[in-house]
Amino acid sequence: MKSKCFPALLLFSAATATSAFAGDWEGGYVGGQIGYGSGDFDLGTLTDLDTDGAVGGFTIGYLWELGDWAVGPELQYDFSDLSVDSGGATGDFDGIARLKLRAGYDLGNALLYGSLGFAYTNFDGLSGVTSIDFDDPGYVIGFGYDHQINDQWVIGGEYQYHKFDDFGTDGNDVDFGTLHIRAMFRF
Repeated sequence: MKSKCFPALLLFSAATATSAFAGDWEGGYVGGQIGYGSGDFDLGTLTDLDTDGAVGGFTIGYLWELGDWAVGPELQYDFSDLSVDSGGATGDFDGIARLKLRAGYDLGNALLYGSLGFAYTNFDGLSGVTSIDFDDPGYVIGFGYDHQINDQWVIGGEYQYHKFDDFGTDGNDVDFGTLHIRAMFRF
């Protein structure tokens, strides 16, 4: 009899603990993300190239609660393995920085959100076609889902679309998307 009551007691205490913090999104957080990115270069008259690879880095942000909504800034940086290797042309993105505003709907212990902001990346290489080394700003737009595990830990997923127009020079455009799994510690 004791063995049947123990799982029920654990389930009840987990459900009760969850309701104590559900919907409390206000405050600061730090964390990290890991994922995958892919995209393409439109280099005007030169050539079109594709890129894909791993991305991962850190996140820091703050959320304020406004009724059923949570809004706040977030800073992300990803180290990346987004590289180009096509027909003798090689190069890679060294990193991607983002400063964005997140706004989400509070679903209790879940947050469904959208984001919009500035992105900055540096690209080294592209030897074989022409020598290109660029550090350029662009914009990022995304959406995601965060879930509170307890009052301090949050896990989630996020998709972000990046656009860099006139990358280094007029006519060079770069588009890529990233898909992340995130984990954050709230304080």
